[in-house]
Amino acid sequence: MRTSRGDEFSLFVSKGAKPRTQRQFNLYSYWQFIHDLIKDKNYETGAEFGCGRGTISLFLNQYDGLKMKLIDNAPDGIQLAKDNFKKFFAEGEFIMADAAATGLPDNSVDLVVSIGLLEHIPDYTTVLKEKYRILRPGGIMISLNIPKKTSVQILNSWYQKLFKPQGVRKDYYRNSDMPEQYMEATKQAGFVECFYYNANPFPIFTPIPLWLEKTLALVYRGVMSIRRLYKQYPMKTFYGLSQGHFVVGYKK
Repeated sequence: MRTSRGDEFSLFVSKGAKPRTQRQFNLYSYWQFIHDLIKDKNYETGAEFGCGRGTISLFLNQYDGLKMKLIDNAPDGIQLAKDNFKKFFAEGEFIMADAAATGLPDNSVDLVVSIGLLEHIPDYTTVLKEKYRILRPGGIMISLNIPKKTSVQILNSWYQKLFKPQGVRKDYYRNSDMPEQYMEATKQAGFVECFYYNANPFPIFTPIPLWLEKTLALVYRGVMSIRRLYKQYPMKTFYGLSQGHFVVGYKK
């Protein structure tokens, strides 16, 4: 389903279904990485910082059974997340708050996650400290960061220059910090056993017809299936191709 602007209203993939668009493929793959880290941990609660549509929270709720708190400082984002949860008959707690001051109690959730948030915040250490504060001992912090850098996404830039498709997206502040800088900030916030990996060598082409969306999603799913046979993290790639990176840390 798409909005009048051509955006996908929901990126969630219901149980038993397969990703049918490029963005669904990305979010489903990101959830698979998170799932592999939390399965068999008996986690019950989680919080998503900068939830936007709330897609990752939907996956964690519907597939992993976590009670999710969805945090965003934009009313439109909170409403979109609520609409997505309502569409799939899911329940969550929606909190409009700054990511650096959520108001949640100390040691109150088992998992904190964010997808494409920290790179938009000049002093993202404040958010990492807030994540650490609300995380229970033994809990995990997972952050996908998408800083400004050259990546495989340059293919989309070439596509747009060649075919000149309509539509310009608003440009937001985005830092260009390296994965090592994010991980160092994660350690400074108090997290231990930290690691990162460069992720996602699959370009997103936009805007394109729906039939081509489905074709690319099918191809990407096939490639991922093969990569899963020999890679622990099938979305892992080297820095030059990566669109972003995951940073993971634990709280003692």
